Amino acid sequence: MNPTWDQEAIIARTRICLSLAVFLLCLFSTPMLSQDTPNYEMHVFVDYDSGTFEGRAMIQYTNSTGIALSELFFRLYANDSTLYGTAFVQVSEVFIQTASTTFSLFLDETVLMIPLSESLQPEETIEVEFRFSGRTSQWPQHDRYGSSETGYGLLTKTSSALTLTAFYPMLAVYSDEGWALDPSTGFGDTLMGDTADYSVQVTTRAGPIPVSSGELIAVDPQTDSTTYAFAARNARDFSLVLLEGYIPSTTEINDVIVRSWFTSRHQQAGLLANEMAVFSLQLFEELVGPSPFREIEFVEVPLRSAAGVEFSGLVLVGSQYAERPEDLFFSVIVSHEMAHQWFYAGVGNDVSEHPWLDESFATYLSYEFLAAYYDSATAQMELDRWRSTYQIAQREWSDLSVGSPKYAFPNSSTYSSFVYSGGATFLYDLRLELGDEAFYRGLQAYYRAMLHDIATPSDLILIFEEICSCQIDELLSVYRMVP
Repeated sequence: MNPTWDQEAIIARTRICLSLAVFLLCLFSTPMLSQDTPNYEMHVFVDYDSGTFEGRAMIQYTNSTGIALSELFFRLYANDSTLYGTAFVQVSEVFIQTASTTFSLFLDETVLMIPLSESLQPEETIEVEFRFSGRTSQWPQHDRYGSSETGYGLLTKTSSALTLTAFYPMLAVYSDEGWALDPSTGFGDTLMGDTADYSVQVTTRAGPIPVSSGELIAVDPQTDSTTYAFAARNARDFSLVLLEGYIPSTTEINDVIVRSWFTSRHQQAGLLANEMAVFSLQLFEELVGPSPFREIEFVEVPLRSAAGVEFSGLVLVGSQYAERPEDLFFSVIVSHEMAHQWFYAGVGNDVSEHPWLDESFATYLSYEFLAAYYDSATAQMELDRWRSTYQIAQREWSDLSVGSPKYAFPNSSTYSSFVYSGGATFLYDLRLELGDEAFYRGLQAYYRAMLHDIATPSDLILIFEEICSCQIDELLSVYRMVP
């Protein structure tokens, strides 16, 4: 790659701040962050070559639970070895309102609890600061599939990319049932967060291109490093990939920028991914509503046990699938992960108790993509395959349903058969029962009502029944999903 491209690309994407003073002015002249959601301010120092990092995170949280809280819980997702392999994050110090405080770790150090000396009253605000550090797993060169040491590849260093997801302490979600602290099942998604506003500085050596959640708003080149400033609004996570030698493809449509970042070896897959992502964006905005983000990045990295993984404004696509972009499954990956920007990043859900609420919509919207991008026969063929997969699993596991919690499933295959395949066929059958007009009005009403919130199955059922002025109990019973 032409070494001057990096500078040109960054100039095209952001304002360049030539001194630290101007850099800070750029950073803090961005729009004020919301006081209604948690605010994260972070500065992370990344050693790109070794795959290590350390940083500070200041989290401002307003107690909106309606009750006094005697402790706060945070998630250290990266310590889940089944998903993150040998990667880890560790907290060295915690401060509340600048005073050092104690903390305890639980569930194999994936949960951090801070006892409060004085209970946090409803609508009262608190500031918690963390000092943390960590290390990524190392993906062996020329290894397509990874191992238990690499995990899924979500916090991993390769020869040309450093993937940083769930690398910092995240405030746990507080629901009607209390703090959501479910342990990992070893498959499926575990990452879950309330929408929050992020202001993040990342300092690393010059060279790698940062691709992240949010918007790159400033760059401060120093003698032996570069600091990048990002801002993200209403994001459920902040995720980042540092890239070397990648080729971008960029399209702007409906005031949304879609970029794909693929290696030179998979340049054609990158171009196709960008085309399909843009098509998906237009289709889903028409069917569901406006995209929750104005920039969406697709990045090719090696993944294990996953074809693609969604984050706020950022999608990871498995390198092994980029080798055959002509396969229909490649288009399913792109459209499915794009749909997660509406259902996961936009409308949230408890991924342990109700995983179908995002996965079924993402899978169903892939069906809509296939019908619009290819033809109805192609989409019907895929839908028939999903239905058959679901029915086989249903006969074998009669005690499970689409609406079962993630921890009820014995393995990843059974989980996928119910939650992905069964969930998509449930939504398709719901569309047949309600008719297109009522179904899409219900879908759009659900998205508007629950955007930036954590939805439950009851929310979905109530909204659809209000829209159609009907009851869907019979279909829910067929799928054994009666609340």
